[in-house]
Amino acid sequence: MPTNTPEFAKETGTDGSFQRQTSAFRNWVTADGSSEFPAEAGRYHLYACAACPWAHRAIIIRELKGLHDAIGLTLVDPLRDERGWRFGDGSPKTGDVDPLHGWTYLAEAYIASDPGFDARVTVPVIWDTKTGRIVNNESSEVIRMLNSAFDAFAANPDVDFYPGELRAEIDAVNA
Repeated sequence: MPTNTPEFAKETGTDGSFQRQTSAFRNWVTADGSSEFPAEAGRYHLYACAACPWAHRAIIIRELKGLHDAIGLTLVDPLRDERGWRFGDGSPKTGDVDPLHGWTYLAEAYIASDPGFDARVTVPVIWDTKTGRIVNNESSEVIRMLNSAFDAFAANPDVDFYPGELRAEIDAVNA
């Protein structure tokens, strides 16, 4: 029987509007190795969902930069329920099987990264296979890292989706 209770209460304002939560993981992969997460081919994995516009742009940047060999990709089921994003059975309809851990839900990556995590699980996620934790789950930051941090491993390193002369305009649209 339907109720008037929102399925995702933590992301629904008192007026019923969508309230985007603050991303929980905000570390950076750097090309020069100046962060805890230096860019390395094969070290990072992108968890995403083609049905999510925030995650979809990360999938597109990975594709256009030619990062297939450097960064793995797993697509979750395009339908999300109250338990969050689920890994599928490998069919186009349900999404991919998690190739790294065999997880059932992406929430398992969040709990592995922060056992006290208690918010909505979001995509995209950059996962560090070396440390076994999430690096970042803020889509605007994920696409900036994919745009420049991995250029040494990209098939199309000269393609720039965040050019200096357009950054203010891009940031305004993204806000």
